[in-house]
Amino acid sequence: MTFEKIPTGIKTFDSNINDGFPAGSVVLLLEDIGAGAREFIYTSIYNIIKLKSNQRIFDQMSKKHKDYGKVDEITTTLKLPNEISYISVSKPREDILNENAYSFHKDFYNTLKDGIIFKELSDIYFRQSIFHNLVPDTKNNTYVSHGSDKNILEETYEFLDKHAENNIVVLDSLTELMMYEGDYLNKNDIIMFLKGVVRVSKMWNGLVYLILSANILERQMQEIITELVDGVLTFEWFDRRSVRRQRSLYITKFRGLLPRIEQNNIEKFETKITSYGGFEVSNIRKIV
Repeated sequence: MTFEKIPTGIKTFDSNINDGFPAGSVVLLLEDIGAGAREFIYTSIYNIIKLKSNQRIFDQMSKKHKDYGKVDEITTTLKLPNEISYISVSKPREDILNENAYSFHKDFYNTLKDGIIFKELSDIYFRQSIFHNLVPDTKNNTYVSHGSDKNILEETYEFLDKHAENNIVVLDSLTELMMYEGDYLNKNDIIMFLKGVVRVSKMWNGLVYLILSANILERQMQEIITELVDGVLTFEWFDRRSVRRQRSLYITKFRGLLPRIEQNNIEKFETKITSYGGFEVSNIRKIV
């Protein structure tokens, strides 16, 4: 049996997690609003697309990963996704691309525009809302109904089943999906859907990222979600007793990865976001 890992493409992070996440993982990005989860995703996508276009650099990474493997550990190999997909629950593709255009250097925008498969669910998301009744169905409006008769979970799974195998898929956002009130679906339906996705993701053997804003759902529901996924990356703000607040990232849980993090005494990663480098780890806080 082959054990594979998929890098995030963020060097300052990958170097501390043995080069990537186990393939077949569903990863929750739990974020204090504005703490960097989306910037993590955008930077990861950008860097992976760049790696795919430079086989020599990826071959060097793979060799280094293999050489650093310990004798008593199961051998893992690095792989890159065949494609990267982005499912947007309510925002149009242009909004996501424009956010990158304003935030980062122009190559971010061009790379993401040409390198990602976008799936918009806004036509279903707004189908039973007051917004649907207020806005005419014309191509000049942000909202355009495409006449799908599937509910939002059916549409999402159909896309995942087609695009998730050996690939990376981002769902932006789980917060919006959990707050969805349409097609007679409730939160328990969505939880069962997520459990199914976690199960079948092992056959897909790629990565599925879910973005969830912290402290919006009731505490019990948030805990249920964090328990059922394979990994949880928590993005938060912390006060360094200075004028400027600092972003941080820590790994709350990750099956198959957390023992290595704890072995290295890593407590959390202090992070920064720049227009040129995107999301980066600026410092590592260790338990001493």
